[in-house]
Amino acid sequence: MKKLILSIIFTLSVAFTFAQVTLSPATFTSEDEVTITLDISSTGMAGQSEVYLWMFSNDGVGGGKDALTNGQWGSSSESAKMTRVSANIFTYKFTGTTQFGQSPAELINFGFLGKSKDGTKQTADFKPFKFDPLVFTPAQFRIFPAKLDYTDMSTVYFHQDLATDQNLQRMFDIKVTLTFYNDAATPVVVATRTALVATKVSNTLYSYSFIPERLITLPAGTKLGKFSYQFTGSIKDATGANVPTSGPVNEVTYTVFN
Repeated sequence: MKKLILSIIFTLSVAFTFAQVTLSPATFTSEDEVTITLDISSTGMAGQSEVYLWMFSNDGVGGGKDALTNGQWGSSSESAKMTRVSANIFTYKFTGTTQFGQSPAELINFGFLGKSKDGTKQTADFKPFKFDPLVFTPAQFRIFPAKLDYTDMSTVYFHQDLATDQNLQRMFDIKVTLTFYNDAATPVVVATRTALVATKVSNTLYSYSFIPERLITLPAGTKLGKFSYQFTGSIKDATGANVPTSGPVNEVTYTVFN
């Protein structure tokens, strides 16, 4: 009975805590813009005219970072300042990938607290709020994650069942060609890797996963700005001989996560 009462008290306490926070939309991915509405009534910040957010990612799961907008605890950045709506109600808009400088594949959840600019007053932590996984739109060619920088693991996919070209529908012995470009104003090729054997995920789905710096050697000081990928293979001609064929070249620009 005692355990049941304690459980009810804990549940009501958690419900009250999160009632002070509203997120819009209620569910979101790390690439969606989210509006936080915070009611500082009954918190250590009640009555304050200015509230700054101190945000952090991946609470309790590892791989977390403080938000790029945090500044210093004793002097919050102005980019972390919330908008005052009424006496104790404040709002703030952010997008996970830009707020934390992490790719969608790295972001699992986030948390935050409200504080005075100098850090002498604060609310309790509000956490964790989960990012929904990204949902891909079926396409002949796609990449995961949709946004990434050149240090991330990337996976390129070929959905053969969605191919409209007859040669691609018949293609077998499927491989991938990857070409990497630097981030100069006029990009130049840094490296190309050909005939990388694709993984057959299913009868009609092929993929290849890679981390650039493990696949190629980057010259000192070089940053990648984009890469292209092309699925290649063979088809049978009228005599039964193998004839090379290939899909289109698809280009992906890296996102800069500061």
